[in-house]
Amino acid sequence: MSPEAAVSVPGKAILLGEHAAVYGYPALVTAVDLRLTVTARVTGDGRITVDGSSEFRTGAMSAAEAMGFSGGAEAPGDRLAYLACGTALAHADAPGGTGLALRIASDIPPGAGLGSSAALSVGVVAAVFTALGLRVAAGTIAEVAKRVEARQHGRPSGVDVEAVLRGGTLWCRRTAEGTLACAPLSTAQAGLTRLELYHTGAPAESTGDMVASVGLLREREPRRVNAALASIEAATLAARDALAAGLDADRALLPLMARAEAALEALEVVPADVARAIRAIEAQGGAAKVSGAGGRAAGGGLVLVLPAPGGAATVPSQWKRLHARLGAPGLLEDVAA
Repeated sequence: MSPEAAVSVPGKAILLGEHAAVYGYPALVTAVDLRLTVTARVTGDGRITVDGSSEFRTGAMSAAEAMGFSGGAEAPGDRLAYLACGTALAHADAPGGTGLALRIASDIPPGAGLGSSAALSVGVVAAVFTALGLRVAAGTIAEVAKRVEARQHGRPSGVDVEAVLRGGTLWCRRTAEGTLACAPLSTAQAGLTRLELYHTGAPAESTGDMVASVGLLREREPRRVNAALASIEAATLAARDALAAGLDADRALLPLMARAEAALEALEVVPADVARAIRAIEAQGGAAKVSGAGGRAAGGGLVLVLPAPGGAATVPSQWKRLHARLGAPGLLEDVAA
């Protein structure tokens, strides 16, 4: 077994398809070069420790026990790290008494729609497998990390895990068999260079809350919600074709982003103050949309902004610009001695 393993994982931004992806519609997602690093060291004391402080005793942990441990709050932190670590140990059928010391550092702001929990799930699972001396396929890491995300969010699409694991820009869609198929969109990067990322504030609601709220709205108003999901799908398909053809983002993405944003507002996942700011950006000739789960009362998480051709977008002063490269590398591994 390797005594210590270190990995790093990027964040992600959903370009188009959020919420619709939960119901099997396609999504375009890109890795964002804000990274989370996890270092894992095997111990023999039967404990999981995070950054040398809090602990969770593993003992002879069964898979059922690992999956029964609640992840708690959604922000990357000790409880989600314990869940990911325990799930990885159970999958590996690690001997009783196996413990792990984890160190975690992240540049990915939690609650911003940047996939912080997916990055933590993938990073911890990959670091644990490597520290145990296991060389596993990327698909196995994804499978285990998606179990963690299911405990965390209730009904995740799986897109976040695939994006932070693979990196680049991906086209993802659920197959007829129910599996999530993702393929790289290698020509997309040229069309994304003018996209700007802003953190508008962490929503009061969790991702799971927002997914559930759309589900409830769909039960009450199926025609309205299904029309919005279909509109998101049409915009996502058109954006994929435009980016794959290398078309200029100003010409191709401006109307598609506006269409997707209107649909997200119909799903009630865009706070009123964020929607007003987006109307002002559109009045300037640009486009903007929520990326991720969004919010209801205040704080919309991540917003993607495409300024008007040849111009600059004016955004609210409280929005924080995130300077990060899109299409970043996925999981990177560095095994320490």
